[in-house]
Amino acid sequence: MALLLFLTFAAWSFASAVGGSPDEDYVLTSIWCGTEGNPPHCRKDPIRPNAMILPIMAAEPSLCLRQLGQDYSAACQQEIYGQEISTDLFNQGLYPNTYLDTLRVFVGSDVEASVVKMRIFNSFLAAVLITVAVSLDWRRSADSFIAWLVVAAPVTIYFIASLNASSWTLIGTTCFTIATLTALKNRSTVKIWLPATVLALVSIWLTNASRSEGILTLAIIFVAIIAFEFKPTTIVFNVQTVVTALSSVVALALLYFRLADKIKSAIVFRDSVEEYSGEFAIGGTNLLINNILNLPRFFMGFFGRWGLGWFEIELSPTIWLSSLEATLIVFAYSLLRSSKSEKKLLLTLCIFLCSAVLYVHQKELVPVGIENQPRYFLPLFLGIVIIATYRKNQSFPKWLLRTVAILAIVANSFALRETIRRYTTGQDVLTSKSLNQPFEWWWKFGPQPETIWLVGTLTFIFLFILIGAEPKNRYSSKTHD
Repeated sequence: MALLLFLTFAAWSFASAVGGSPDEDYVLTSIWCGTEGNPPHCRKDPIRPNAMILPIMAAEPSLCLRQLGQDYSAACQQEIYGQEISTDLFNQGLYPNTYLDTLRVFVGSDVEASVVKMRIFNSFLAAVLITVAVSLDWRRSADSFIAWLVVAAPVTIYFIASLNASSWTLIGTTCFTIATLTALKNRSTVKIWLPATVLALVSIWLTNASRSEGILTLAIIFVAIIAFEFKPTTIVFNVQTVVTALSSVVALALLYFRLADKIKSAIVFRDSVEEYSGEFAIGGTNLLINNILNLPRFFMGFFGRWGLGWFEIELSPTIWLSSLEATLIVFAYSLLRSSKSEKKLLLTLCIFLCSAVLYVHQKELVPVGIENQPRYFLPLFLGIVIIATYRKNQSFPKWLLRTVAILAIVANSFALRETIRRYTTGQDVLTSKSLNQPFEWWWKFGPQPETIWLVGTLTFIFLFILIGAEPKNRYSSKTHD
């Protein structure tokens, strides 16, 4: 299973050119240079203070792509091979340094080769940790893994296989949620809860090493898991109950505002909000109504409605609707197969997520869809889906597995092809055309574009086949204990 998952991620690692993911130029410059330079690959600028000199392919790899538009391939990058530039756009406290320092070991003279090595490393890390997490208690975690694959295709998989710092945050959140649920559910079995606890701690480190708001997301997920696991069967209104309830509300409120503020401060490139705030200047009430109505549009970004890359890779409705439908099916089934108290807790988490999105936009008077990207809230959404599918009292039936598998496979395969096409020929070439002949750009190494697409498609299919073939009557109608 780990091999299939790794090959799926690896195919996506090859799918986009250098600089393909959002803010990758900023992240690459930070990896290449650190804060003190990294000779001979990056050196301090002797003329400009707080500036670094490095290859343009690392500092501004996506500039020509975004300037020319989605109909042009990555062939424009050939004009900047071997050239250098001075820039001050590198990490100086915005992101944790651990993620950047770790990937710096892969930096070499060939920028493209170095970038692919880093992406492959992230893919390998994700495949191993996620496989370990679901294998600790496969009987309970299998459905959560299915739900994760459904939600992950294509946006989460794209980010995990990229160099965006969200890669480690998504890996860490996924593994932390599954490992914590497993540890608590099997707290009487040392051989399960002990490795699960170790994995949860590793996941905390991984998340905190990549994005500063990640640890707050894990804290919220942890509080939610504790609430699910130790919820009272009957509520007696006494001093202890009131104090516990108030403490929980205060803790979640503090985490809520802290998370929202951290997300705002972690945005690298902000558009000016002045041109947007004027339209909703009267108390922000009009903006609030507008943002509430547009919340579905924001959450569509979890499934690819906003596109990939710098949101210039347009994905067809077939892709994001397939992903959305599959997610709604697994979540709705999990909600229906939960107890009444857990239904209320799940709905509370969903309201929490919605209100956090609204708060971030209202704070700076920005309409939904203008500045804040869905990826900032994607880890929390993944955690909610995993909790919902893990806590339900009945396994996924075969009909559901087959349905969501088909939808997720379609979303993954079509999105992978669209992404490869955007960089090899540009999106002015029909999807049905061969990715191999002719292509305007491709890596100087590795398999051909069509091979990458086939590998990413087939391994994802085999993942679902393997899960469905697991023994122990995984999809029987028996209720979990």
